[in-house]
Amino acid sequence: MIMAALTTERDITQIPTISSERADAFFTLSAIMAGAFVIWALFEMVFRRSPILAFCLLGSVLCNLNEPIWDALGKLRFHEGNHIAWTQFPDFAQPVHYPYWAMFVYTGFGGVACFVFYKAFASRSWKIFGYAVLGQAVMNIVLEGFIITSAYDYYGEQPWRIGTDFPLWWVPVNYGEMLAGFLLCIAIGHWGLVKGGLTSIALVPCCFSAWQLWAGWPTYATINMDIHGAWRSLAALSGVCIAGASAYLMGRYLFGPLSAATNTAPVEQREREAVPA
Repeated sequence: MIMAALTTERDITQIPTISSERADAFFTLSAIMAGAFVIWALFEMVFRRSPILAFCLLGSVLCNLNEPIWDALGKLRFHEGNHIAWTQFPDFAQPVHYPYWAMFVYTGFGGVACFVFYKAFASRSWKIFGYAVLGQAVMNIVLEGFIITSAYDYYGEQPWRIGTDFPLWWVPVNYGEMLAGFLLCIAIGHWGLVKGGLTSIALVPCCFSAWQLWAGWPTYATINMDIHGAWRSLAALSGVCIAGASAYLMGRYLFGPLSAATNTAPVEQREREAVPA
């Protein structure tokens, strides 16, 4: 009974369709959101002399080339009727028809997320870092469980599909920008605001991909195997453990022990401090 609640199978044979009105709404609203993030990046550049968010947004564009890989492995399909940007894996029985709205969403899910985690790491505060980690989880569940879920779905047997169509095992697997923010913080400390910030163009898509396999490979493997659902739930739990342990180790490296006092110097000041290599 418990396992039935944690694992639900979604029909693979028929891809749902969304209305043209809803497809237009997804396209328009996501484009407006992406535009707002670009304006934010311009504000950072003009008034704060910081190009970091702009670099992160550039890197987020490249995340879209990686996303269909995880869609195929994780059994995600975009509904018919979306405004399609391109098709990936055309030889598959269910090719990935990638929509424009997903490209726009990645400005936030990739670029802004990296920027926020960078700021959290630069704060040298366990408390702020904890808020960033919690905020990502809440955002991920609300976004995929309630806001954009009518434009795509997850098929097959997915562990931890509780309350919505969104399988919760994806939450710890989607923390790639935490790793990007961590490495970006180190890079800026060593090479300065501009040279270090430029690394985010590569860090945003590369860390997104690396983390998907880092924390998600056990679940990707088991949801594509003919095994009992209990093993899939165990694999999903391993993703939580991998992500949680990795987050702690990154925080420990930059912040010190949880009981240690944190550096409270302003983030903007430390962004301009050169740390010898």
